[in-house]
Amino acid sequence: MEMFNNVVWWINIVVIILVGSCFVFQLLFMALFFLKPRRYKKAEKFHDFTFILRARNEEEVIGDCIDSCLKVDYPAEKKHVVVFCHNCSDRTAQIAREHGARAIEIFDDHPDHQKASYCMYHGMNELKKDGEGAYEYFLFIDADNQVDRNYLRACNDAVDDGVELGRTFENSKNLTDNILSCMTGLWYARDDRFACRGRSALGFGCVMNGCASLVKAEYALSWDAMSTSDDIEFTINRLLKDEKKVEYIDEAVVYEDQPTTLDDIFKRNSRMGNGLNKLFWSKGVRCFKMFFKNLFRKDMDRGTKFTYLDQFFNLATIPAAFLAIAWFPLYYIYTLIWVGIQGPLMIYGLGTFGLRWFLLFIVIVVACCYIVPFLIQPFVSYLAEKKRLIVTNKKVLWSSILLFPFFMIINAIAIIKGILTKPKWQKLKRSKTKVEQ
Repeated sequence: MEMFNNVVWWINIVVIILVGSCFVFQLLFMALFFLKPRRYKKAEKFHDFTFILRARNEEEVIGDCIDSCLKVDYPAEKKHVVVFCHNCSDRTAQIAREHGARAIEIFDDHPDHQKASYCMYHGMNELKKDGEGAYEYFLFIDADNQVDRNYLRACNDAVDDGVELGRTFENSKNLTDNILSCMTGLWYARDDRFACRGRSALGFGCVMNGCASLVKAEYALSWDAMSTSDDIEFTINRLLKDEKKVEYIDEAVVYEDQPTTLDDIFKRNSRMGNGLNKLFWSKGVRCFKMFFKNLFRKDMDRGTKFTYLDQFFNLATIPAAFLAIAWFPLYYIYTLIWVGIQGPLMIYGLGTFGLRWFLLFIVIVVACCYIVPFLIQPFVSYLAEKKRLIVTNKKVLWSSILLFPFFMIINAIAIIKGILTKPKWQKLKRSKTKVEQ
């Protein structure tokens, strides 16, 4: 048993190194949260934008979303709304048309096609029939979203300054409905504040988000992202196929409806975990190879080169989370029981370690790698973005910040469930909260 304990000790050290290395870039962006993102020059002309809404039985919210898109401060002839109604059995298409949008009804009952990527694939094929040059830029948002009145002007400045792929600021319209919606909203605020701003300041590409994205039409019309995480797959495809990175547009704000139940959090994060895990093995490893292949290319900017490496590590956090949850609890429970019963554990070349040492080690690791970072991030995110976040209940806000580490456990479990199962695109419960502008 002494030899066995030594072997698993060193396996544990290797797992710590592997898991820790996957979060190197996240730690970097966390340390550089104070950096300012790229700013765009004032546009000299108005570009043409078409909002794309994917919907399945969204009659409760689709009208408000369309109204929000059409009320933005932008020339009427340069803004349009198209709704892809995917296997809808309610009045979604009818309501969309009544509110001034074009509704494309899609019927595909194939059991393997019940996901948002096929909705986008079929919808884009319909738009291609309108002919070359019919569309300039698409803006992807969800059927339950609302957009800021300045949304299109901010996006217009970005595209006039050369942006072809963009991610906008993902805010929450129901941040303090309850603790679950608040923790989810703070997670996205953290992502915008830490990851997106840091990437933008350093010239790295961001990760596209399905409900807060800008895409030049030529890239979207031939839709090639068919996984359950099609937004991130689309990001990776543009990097691998077109050498294009996603720019961050901080001043364009979209308000998303956050889940308010554990069931909805599991539905969304399980689907995400399933898709991202598959993407890591199919395309993430290719990003790692492409980083070294392009490292010394003089015709590629440094930010794009490091985006390959960043995207590899970004996708790697999913299998890393799976490995951490599968290994660490088993190892440390086993070790604590062994040391508690048999006495100190002797590791060749290092010395002898007793129960007190292992308990202290676990407490320090959990505090340094889990509790402290995940208390600091939502707190700093709130303070930094408080002018943009809609807080109607301070008690819910501060409770959510204090409980945020537990939210990360919920996220991790949901992601693991997604890796081990085959989740489908399911409708989430919609909040009735609206953003008044």
